[in-house]
Amino acid sequence: MKFSGANFAVLLVDEYNLIASLAESATMGKEAITQQTNPFGVGSEGHTPIGVEKGVLNVGGGFFDPTTDALHNVTGTVVGISRIVSAAIEGNTIGKHFIGFEGPYSQKYEVTDQKDGLTKANVTYLVSGDVNEGVIVQDLATFTADWDTKTGGAGATDAPVDYTLDPVNRSIPIASATKASPCVVTTDVAHGLTTGQKVLIAGNSLTGAVINGDRAVTVLTPTTFSVAVDTTGSGGAGTGGTMVLSSTVAGGVGYFHCTALTTTNLVYKQMHSADDITYAALITYATLTAAGKERKTVTGTIDRYLSSNGDVTGAGSVTVFSGLCRN
Repeated sequence: MKFSGANFAVLLVDEYNLIASLAESATMGKEAITQQTNPFGVGSEGHTPIGVEKGVLNVGGGFFDPTTDALHNVTGTVVGISRIVSAAIEGNTIGKHFIGFEGPYSQKYEVTDQKDGLTKANVTYLVSGDVNEGVIVQDLATFTADWDTKTGGAGATDAPVDYTLDPVNRSIPIASATKASPCVVTTDVAHGLTTGQKVLIAGNSLTGAVINGDRAVTVLTPTTFSVAVDTTGSGGAGTGGTMVLSSTVAGGVGYFHCTALTTTNLVYKQMHSADDITYAALITYATLTAAGKERKTVTGTIDRYLSSNGDVTGAGSVTVFSGLCRN
């Protein structure tokens, strides 16, 4: 993948923000590491994945300030330290995509020019380990008091992340919906659902007791499921419409970075909600008294909406970023 310098808006390594002030290009890729496994003497070469992924990020012609980017203070390579990396690849905006990495980290830093306190360099960041793609729950921002991106406060806006609007969440066409109790829905292609999961149905032609809206499903076959709606009565079966996932059931991974903290402490949570009204803690990260970072897994259901919640104690400010990757 290749992104412009403008889109590659945040590059966090642990508690450091290494993004260039201006970059000519930014590229990113990931691959599964393999080892050669063909028997000795066999002419054709064979490779088998070993269960490790590698993420590579390249910044070409970037201008860096080594007085604030601590990992860029030394020209050369930082090798072997396990770090947590988050790259905002579509801009520093809540709901946009980011890539998260955790594992042994190395950095190649090639200086090409220095001027007015800035260093122009080509930089390659390499992480071997876990690679996840998800959405930004909290854009990189500074707060001086408690905040929540659902209710606002301390400079936060009302900006929960709605999973049904994620372009990665594919829309599946509906072929038909029965007049029955419960209503049975047939999709044009395999739906990939799990019983108990929720979907958002839109555009189906059933009248009377409609099935459009957020519905929990019971899986019947790879292309059919039922929803707990009694659609019996006058009129014919419904046709058309689409469905998208509004919850996931396989857990996920959260990424959290605090690049600066001058308050007494910070308790940070990623919240989730099925209805954008009642929210509960999805991931509660370790209490911080200084800048820090954490990658944390969660199991089970992740609801449709996500929000960012910070509980600040004491005067001062905190600067944070977080993202969530659904499995």
